[in-house]
Amino acid sequence: MTRHNTTDSPLTWHEATHRLGYADLFQQFAEGAAQRDVQRQAIHPEVAELKRRGYGALRLPKALGGAGIALPDLFALTRDLASADPNIAHIFRNHLFSVEQHLAAPSSVFAQRLLSIAAEGKIIGLALHEQTNKPSGQVGRRPGMQLEWSASHQAWEASGIKIYSTGNLYADFILANASEPGRDTERQFLVPSSTAGIVLEDDWSGFGQKLTGSGTTVFDKVRVREEDLFTIPKRATATTPEGERPLFGFTFHQVYLTTVIVGIVNRIHADALTLVRQRSRNFYHGVAELPAHEPEVQSTIGRIAAWRSAVEAITDRAAHKLDRAWKAVGTPDAWPLSLEAALAASEAKVVVDETAANLASTLIDVASGSGVSVQSALDRHWRNIKVLSSHNPRTYKERLLGDHYINGTDLPLGAYF
Repeated sequence: MTRHNTTDSPLTWHEATHRLGYADLFQQFAEGAAQRDVQRQAIHPEVAELKRRGYGALRLPKALGGAGIALPDLFALTRDLASADPNIAHIFRNHLFSVEQHLAAPSSVFAQRLLSIAAEGKIIGLALHEQTNKPSGQVGRRPGMQLEWSASHQAWEASGIKIYSTGNLYADFILANASEPGRDTERQFLVPSSTAGIVLEDDWSGFGQKLTGSGTTVFDKVRVREEDLFTIPKRATATTPEGERPLFGFTFHQVYLTTVIVGIVNRIHADALTLVRQRSRNFYHGVAELPAHEPEVQSTIGRIAAWRSAVEAITDRAAHKLDRAWKAVGTPDAWPLSLEAALAASEAKVVVDETAANLASTLIDVASGSGVSVQSALDRHWRNIKVLSSHNPRTYKERLLGDHYINGTDLPLGAYF
């Protein structure tokens, strides 16, 4: 359910956003989003306020200090936050996935520590990606970052470089992976982001999502205590007639990114309404005195509104299928529902990525010359959409979907499916 604002803004917020008390805060974020993009203004105050309000603990049960909301509601809030500012929404992706992953097995030592961090209002960043030239099809490569025992310091030391560290500039803790010499097992460790030897570089040079801190994380002999070390848990599996099969582990990431793009589409719709209502001059060859009464402009607004509803619907479908799949882990339905969720997430991405980029261009059509101001930053919608959609590109998803439906070929497990 969507509820209209009582302000003059055409932005609308989901029922859960109002119920949980975030509507006014998201409205404040929306009002400063263009300026932050133009000035490349870091969003530390905004992220800090969300931490203070327990945004990173929304999915924790109330007994663990959270709000205990349903997964579809979390995606609804994500969409609204992205409507206000997609940079802020993207920052929380890795943290929220980490929480979700460990809620599935909350009794482990690692999970208890991670969930307690979330309950305290702190957020966790990831340092997993590395620059590599590995050939197509290779998954499971051991991390290049090394974890070695220092006899002089009586502690483990981690050294290496991680890239695409989305949100780490704003994180309180960093969860990283490393290789231990002489062992085949990959290790994870969780340390405060302020630990000596950790350098968070704001060197992300993308033309969109400028403020997410998706830069480089450098580890230079970072000391890691024994109690900070954890062995990576095995991927969840399900028993099928063909034997034991791993479940898709990264569908959350894809649904999340697509949801952020849908939030931008909501903002495009709101901005289009504001622009048309504010325009007091029409082109000399128009048929109406005001753009708001121009049939072509009205038709364009109608098209934006219709496609907005379509992308919301297909993404909500994916979110609900993911919710069903995760609830079925450990049951005979786990494998088919996991596959359904992966297919739904892929189909949503194919539709949303192309449609959203087209709508971002259509926004300029209704704005005319008054909409190309650098200060209005309406181009940020297209830039943000293209950067978000570049994660696991749509063209690859189209081919894999087609191969699956025609030939029954499995979707890959080592990517955002």
